[in-house]
Amino acid sequence: MAGVSVVSGNGGRRSLDTEINMVPMIDLLMVTISFLLITAVWTHMSRLEGTTRVPSQGTDGKPEEIVARMHLEVPDAPDAPIRLSTQRGPETLDATTIDRADVKSIGKKIDAMQKAHPTDLASDMSHVVVLHVGNEMRYGDMVAVMDSIAQIPDPRGHGEPNYRVNLATK
Repeated sequence: MAGVSVVSGNGGRRSLDTEINMVPMIDLLMVTISFLLITAVWTHMSRLEGTTRVPSQGTDGKPEEIVARMHLEVPDAPDAPIRLSTQRGPETLDATTIDRADVKSIGKKIDAMQKAHPTDLASDMSHVVVLHVGNEMRYGDMVAVMDSIAQIPDPRGHGEPNYRVNLATK
């Protein structure tokens, strides 16, 4: 605590001895720093990872190689099934449908399709799932689909999801 000591000294002048307690100032700084760190973690956790990368010309002027990718089409109609397909450019290699009520199994179906086509889906870009959604899709439904995709862990054990999501809207 801060205190002031007034003791009469020589020459009729009083000496002033003050002591400022720094503990409240340090407490305030610690609370501020922890608030900023927690806020930074929360904003990172609530972030949706989605990119809009499209094939383009590379830096050397050559077009990028067309690789096989998985496409997940979620129609606007709430009773329509979800369609999962593996495509190389416009060519469809494999396709399956998933019942709309069984959204939690999407990640397992994607992993099974990856294992069914190991040679076609061997590159790093094949671990990108292109999510096609309509403009009328509810945000909560889209997050549920993305969460199901993110449930498959990377087999290399990095703690990251095995698949990234590219978002394609109509």
